[in-house]
Amino acid sequence: MLRPILRTATLAASLAPLLLLASCQDRTRAQYDADNGWIVYGTFTQTKRGETPEVTPETAATYADSGQLVVLSGTVSDVCRTMGCWIEIEDTNAEGARSTILVMNRDHAYFVPRNCRGRRVHALGYVVVETHSVEMLKHLAMDAGKSQAEIDAISEPSKRVLFIANAILLPPGGLEKPVEPLPAEQEIPATPDTSMTPKAEPTISPSAEPAPAASEPPVDIPEG
Repeated sequence: MLRPILRTATLAASLAPLLLLASCQDRTRAQYDADNGWIVYGTFTQTKRGETPEVTPETAATYADSGQLVVLSGTVSDVCRTMGCWIEIEDTNAEGARSTILVMNRDHAYFVPRNCRGRRVHALGYVVVETHSVEMLKHLAMDAGKSQAEIDAISEPSKRVLFIANAILLPPGGLEKPVEPLPAEQEIPATPDTSMTPKAEPTISPSAEPAPAASEPPVDIPEG
């Protein structure tokens, strides 16, 4: 009677590592880190290998304007020092070539710690191609702490591959508290402007008689 029980226990023990391995292989690296304590900024959705492509700054352009949700991984090489509304992710391939991509937080809905440079990072979102105006490029350079000479040297718009992130994941520990998002502006009901509206004249009923004038008190006139 013990042999079937022992066989079942042995089989379960031998299958456990395989099930664990299959579970790990089923998750993207971002999903694995999210499940194991990495901090999520923004809105993270479940990602699965084979369904959600995993890219680097070098390979991200493959999905530009495709509408495909992807996971981007690398290292934070720069960050917006004003509010933490964007980061730059870099990666180095096997040949030693370095690639970078600008990652912008979707709709400014969340911010990341401004001291996150050098951290490993995952971003979940979409790769797009956009043209940034000179004004926008100067604004980004200012946020990155560039010198005034570098900012003044920007004179032409730039078309580039960007990453719009629904969520950014960073490992815990040593990160400052992110800047709080500004509250949404509340709609104020419009008040009609009556300053130029002519005022209505008072109406007098035809049957109404005018009120008698108040009598003046008699005045004594001295005789000359």
